[in-house]
This record gives sequence, structure tokens and C-alpha cells, in this order.
Amino acid sequence: MDQVALFSRLWVRFSFRHLLAHPWRTLAVLFGIGLGAAVFTSVRLASDASIGSFRVSVEALSGKAQWTLACPGGRVPEGIVADLMRYPAVQTASPFLSTYVHPAGKVAEAFLLIGIDPILDRPLRTWRTGAADSPERSLPWLKLMTEPNTLLVGEAALQSPGSGTGDAVELAGPRGVKRFTVLGTLTSEGIGTVEGGRIAIADIATFQEFTGLAGFVDRIDLLFKPGATDKDVDAVRANLPRGAVLERPSESAESGEGMIRAYQLNLSVLSFVSLFVGMFLVYSLISLHATARRHEVAILRSIGSSSRMVFLLFFSEGLFFGIAGWLIAIPLSSFMVRHLLGAISSTISSLFVRIQVRDLTLDPWEVVLSFALTVLVALTAALQPACSVMAVPPREALAARDAVVPRRTSPGRTGLLGLFLAAVSWPVSQYQGISGVPVAGYLGTFLLFCGFSLTSPLILRLIGSHLPPVLRRLGGEPAFLAGRFIRDSGTRIAISVGALITAIALFVSLAIMIHSFRNTVQLWVDQSIRGDLYLRSAMADINRYRNHLPGEVTDRLRLLPGDADVLPYRRIYLRLGTVPYQFEALDLRIFFRHANLLMLDARLDEIAPALLGGKGVVVSEVFASRTGLNSGKRFRANIEGYDFDLPVLGVFRDYRTQGGGVIYYPFEHFADRTGDPSWSGASVYLQGSETAREEKAAQLRTRLLSDFPPERYALQMTLGSELRRAILRIFDETFAVTSVLLLIALIVAALGMTTTLTVLVLERTRQIHTITATGAGHGQIRAMIFWEALLMTLVGEVVGLGCGFALSHILIFVINRQSFGWTFLYGVDWFALAMSLPLILVASLLSAIPAAQLVFRQSPALVLREH
Repeated sequence: MDQVALFSRLWVRFSFRHLLAHPWRTLAVLFGIGLGAAVFTSVRLASDASIGSFRVSVEALSGKAQWTLACPGGRVPEGIVADLMRYPAVQTASPFLSTYVHPAGKVAEAFLLIGIDPILDRPLRTWRTGAADSPERSLPWLKLMTEPNTLLVGEAALQSPGSGTGDAVELAGPRGVKRFTVLGTLTSEGIGTVEGGRIAIADIATFQEFTGLAGFVDRIDLLFKPGATDKDVDAVRANLPRGAVLERPSESAESGEGMIRAYQLNLSVLSFVSLFVGMFLVYSLISLHATARRHEVAILRSIGSSSRMVFLLFFSEGLFFGIAGWLIAIPLSSFMVRHLLGAISSTISSLFVRIQVRDLTLDPWEVVLSFALTVLVALTAALQPACSVMAVPPREALAARDAVVPRRTSPGRTGLLGLFLAAVSWPVSQYQGISGVPVAGYLGTFLLFCGFSLTSPLILRLIGSHLPPVLRRLGGEPAFLAGRFIRDSGTRIAISVGALITAIALFVSLAIMIHSFRNTVQLWVDQSIRGDLYLRSAMADINRYRNHLPGEVTDRLRLLPGDADVLPYRRIYLRLGTVPYQFEALDLRIFFRHANLLMLDARLDEIAPALLGGKGVVVSEVFASRTGLNSGKRFRANIEGYDFDLPVLGVFRDYRTQGGGVIYYPFEHFADRTGDPSWSGASVYLQGSETAREEKAAQLRTRLLSDFPPERYALQMTLGSELRRAILRIFDETFAVTSVLLLIALIVAALGMTTTLTVLVLERTRQIHTITATGAGHGQIRAMIFWEALLMTLVGEVVGLGCGFALSHILIFVINRQSFGWTFLYGVDWFALAMSLPLILVASLLSAIPAAQLVFRQSPALVLREH
């Protein structure tokens, strides 16, 4: 205990007092590490809130159900409920229906409407209405069954005007608009927590009448009696009707949560880069302290301090920056997470599964993780400077005060190590991911960052040795001195250049990835989504296309004039294991007449005869990556009671969201096999120029809206041009968070450049003022500092550019494929890079202004007299 007290007093007097004596550099490093920690923490918290919202909704909807009976691609006959209840081991078999609806005229306020049998469902799901002392609580659940067209509405859904308790509300559903009476408000427990309270409950008969699904349900949830065995479950499974399957409710949840977690992991790694760049700030400052205070360290050693004590003094500076930086991150995180939450949840809803995040909860594990990583990063940065200062001999106390022993490092060996790490990063990244997590890809990225950063000392040494004569001709003596100082600066400049290399590499690689992705998506849209008018049921996307187009609508579309080709399609959401996917039967003859597929491993003209003949399927790249079913393998599934066993003829690029890929099969063969000719939607292709087609499509939409009014037919009609713009808009919104995180990493890197230049100026105060005393003007000194910043930034940009190109290949062809299943056509936006890199250079030069101003705060005579 006495040793701890002694060390504490010594640290306050030796280390903390020194930090207080230089507040600006200390605050700069604290802000940098705090900003990195805040970005990491806020991204994690926002992602966790999205995952938590999804999990709560799934668990509340599943309730206590142990098994779920469903028909993949179809619905379950309601009569099966009675058959299931005859089994002695079955406690309850509850039919369940769900669809998204919205108040008439307010599509943006869609919420989930579920239909249940309140009697059969009571053992499975909990829900309450009103406060404990509210009259609503006394309303019997029987009222929901006996009064037609009544609802119980979640708290968030009541935000819509005219939907209060006892009021009437008009809802738009699959079969048009219908008026309902609100019986009460669901409390925030059980079903009332689904999608943040954006839910409503109806009796199953009311639901079926509203949606036109009399006699059918989406699924039947089963709860077995205590003591039931696997034999009881097998007995139920053995007597299921054709096409029906028993599955665990958790299987669907696992597939959705897995996709969200893959997205969270990628954001977490990206946000950690800001914290990683902040590590260079800590290293730079503690390295300066270890070098500039060697004389004081020698005095400590000469009066009896052990080398371990000296190590702990400097190592604990890293601990101080880690803890203090994390404390600074707390208010920054609370501000950032509110803005990131909406963007992240919106992206997840667009790409994977629909979520509604209502509350943001603080997960203690995330707090511990954030604190541990921040402290670990700071301690890692402090380790090498603390180890180096242990070797200071006591005899240096007798040497001149300003004597500094240069570091005995070899830029050549460091550079060779860096080249080796960069070279092995690609083969290391090729190993398969673990449970869908591209661990090898992330390891390859880390090796790439380290490798290119380690080459910076060698490059700086070479530039400082061979370039100064050229610099003298360009910028005179200030440029020459700047080049020589770059050569002699040691690792302190190299560390900050390494931080800049990391930030630039991340910027370049993400810029290439985003450009490649957008161009590929644009090509996919232009080749595959060429329809002029698209028709489907209202909210078909969030209702997973379970509602088909009414027969009178399909009959009307078949009677369109000859200059219009109508392409019917049937979209079915299925799952292979834990991988969700879309099975789409469409009229491929009409599709190939107007559009095309971007094939990856086969020629479309070679496989077209077999595909059009219904003798095989083609699968998307995402589906092939996630399931391993690529060309030559067989696709097997039971869809609407029919067993499909077909060869995979080819793999094509597809970038639709909400699932794990898509499979194409001819519509006419699907209808013949299953006996179900219903349409999920239709695409209309018109003739003429692009402008003429758009005008014809708008006129056709107007006529169809007149023939099928919204109050009777819930149809969604979208012009092809509008759909294509919407797809690209979703793409741009998806990368909005990425762009923000990238900008923050660049800010931290620029802050590191400012800190490095500042501490280097402070370290060379005597040298710079000696130059001033011998006749150098203030303008020349400033020019020298700006030349140093220019050289450092140019090295960071050039090396970072090379690192970025290498990293872009890992991102596109490894990490994206293992995380999301897709790759892109590689392309570089040279114009964007040519415009952005000079801006980064200007920002780095601006970071030299504080250092250039700092050097003139004291007069040369005073500085030289003190030294």
C-alpha cells in the first residue's frame, strides 16, 4: 500500500504536472482518443438497439410457442387447428395471421395488424389494455370476438389522429379500406412491445374478412403439454398435410438477427478505425515525453528509482489517456448515438428486416467493452515508449540537459517487415469466415494497415536523403531544411504519417468500393429492371408479397393493347436452413425480350433453352455464396406442397435487399406444377423512346387507378423511372453512415498531424530560435514548418493511396462476399479521388498553422538564455 501511495505521489508530480504544463497538446490527444471511443460506442449502442428491437418483437410474437406449423410459400388451411387439438399432448394450437396496414392516406405510418383467436392464444401470448385503474382494463377479451371490426391498438399506433380509444379509424389493407373501432390501448408489455408499439390486434374472423383470407391462416403456433416427448412431436409431424412443415420459431429469428449482426460487425470494425487512428496520437505524445525527458528520467534513476518504476510512470500515462478519453467519449456518444440510431435502423429496415426502434437502452456489456478497448488501445500505444525509456542509464543525469539520444531503429528492417506484412495480407484474407464473420478478411486488413504504416520510416528516410537538393530549388532553404528534418525525425513523424496512411487508405478503399457498388447496381438496374410500370399489392414489400393481385386486375392486364408486354411474376419468401431467400417465378420469355441477367459463371444463351423449358433454375450470387449452391448443384425445396428438385444452371448478379438471394424459375412451369396461377405482381413493358414510354406508363397508371379505385383495391403502381431512382436512393442512404465514420477518421488523422507538428516544434524550440537568431525571418520559419507538413502529407497520401487500392480488393472480393454474399464490378472514380486528395492535403496544411504560430510565442533571446 505504501508503494502504491508513493507511486501515486510521484506520478502526480512527475507525469500529471507535466501534462498540465502543456494543456493544448494534452487536450488534443484526449479529444482524439475520446472522439474515436465515442464513434465506436455510439455505433455499437445504435446497432444493439436495432438488434434488441428485432429480438423483442420476434419473442413477443412467438410467445411461448414451441413449434410452428406452416406451408412454405403458401398459407395453412384453418381446419388443421381442430385436427391438432385432438392430439392428447397438444395444449393449444393457435392460428396466427399478420399483415401491415396503414391509416387510409398515410402509407408512411404503416403498422403491424395481427389476427388471433383470443381463446386459443391465451396460453401463448400476453397482452393487456389500459392502466391498472383504467376502465379499459375492465373490457373483457370477449368483446374483441363478439363485436365485429374492432381493434386493440399499440401505444405508438395511437399517434395517428382519429385512432384513440372508442374512435373509428379507417385502415387500408390488401382488399381496400375498411372502418374499425378502437376498443383500447395495448400497454408496453407482451405483444404491445412489438415494433415499438406499432401494432394492433384483431379477432381472427375480423382479420380474415378484412383481408379476404377466409379459411386460411399464415401459421399455427403449437404449445405442448408438460411432459410431452419427442415422440409426441413426431406423431404430429407424421400426420401433417402435404406441404406443411414443423419448425422452431427461433429459426426465423436467427436468420434475421444473423444478417443484422453481420452489418453491425462491419460498422463496428469501421468505427474502430477512428479509435485505432487515435492510438497514434497517444503514441506520438508519450514518445515525445519519453525522448524529451530523458534527462529527468536519468535523475530519477540516479536517486534510486528502478527501471520498472520509470516504465510504470510512462505506461500509466497511456492509462490516463485511455480513462480520461473514455470519460470525454461519454457526452460525445450520447450526442452521436441519437443521430446514428435513425440512420442505422433505417438501413437495416431497407436491407434486411423491418424494425422500429422506440427506446435506446444502455447495455452494461457495451459500456465495459468500450471502456476496455479504449484503455487497451491507449496502453498499447504507450507500451513501446515506456519500454524504451527503461534503458536510460543514470549517467545521463551528468550530460547536457538538451542531449537526446536518438533511437536506434533501422528504417530498412522496419520497411522490409512492413512489405512482408502487406504481401501476406491478401493470402491471409482468403481463408473462409467463421459463422459468416470474415475474420480472415479483417485480419488481412489489419496486416495491410500495419504493413504500409511500417514502410513510412523508410520512405521518409529516402525522401529526406535524396530530395532536399530538389526541394531547395523549389522552395529555397526552408524546403531544404524541412527535407533534412524529415530524414532525421525518427519514428515520431513516421507514427503520424502511419495514422494518415490508415485514414487515407480507408478513405480510398471505401470510395472505390462505394463507386464500384453504385456503378454495378446502376448496371443491374439498367439491365434487369427495365419495366415501365410495376404493379403489386399495397405494401407488398413489407408484407413479403403474401397478398396476390385480385383476379379482376390480372384479367384487365391481359387485355392491354399489343404494344404492351405484361410480365407476371410470383414472389415467395422461403428459407434454406437459416438462410432466407426469394423464389421468383416469372415469365422469362418476356423478361429476356426486354431485360437481361448479369451472369457470373455461365453464358445466358447457352443455358436459356433449359431454363425456359423449366429444366433448371438460376440463382443469385448472394444465394450461391450463402448456401454453397452454385452451378452444377441441385436446388431442392417444397413449395406450396410440391417438391422441386432442379439443377442450378448458372449464377447471376442481383442486389435486391430483404433476404439471402433470389432464384428464378419460369412462371408457366411453376403454375403447371403447383396449379396456382396467381400473380404477386406484374411488370409492364411499353414501346417507343424513353420519354414516350414514361408518358404512356403514367397514362396507363391513371386509367388503372380509375378502373380499380384505392378504396376497393389496395394496389401500388410505380413508374419504372421512379422505381429505379428509389433503388439508387436506398443505396445512397445505405452508405450515409459509412461516409460519416470515414469523415471522423480523417478528422482524427488531421488532429494527429496537428499534434505531431506541434510537439516537433516544441521539441526543436532551441534549434528553431537559433536559426531565427542567425537571420532567418518568421516567414521562412513558417515556410519550413509548412514544407514539413507538405512532405508528411504527400507521403501519407501516396502510401495511403497504394494501401487503399489493396484494401479495396479485400473489401470488395472478401469482406463483402463473406458478410453479405455479393461482389461488384471493380471500378475507380478517378475524378473523385483527384478532387478529394488535394482537399485532404489542404486540410493537413491548415493543421500546421497552430504549430507555426506556437514557435513565435517567446523571443529567441529569452529561449537561448534559458537553454
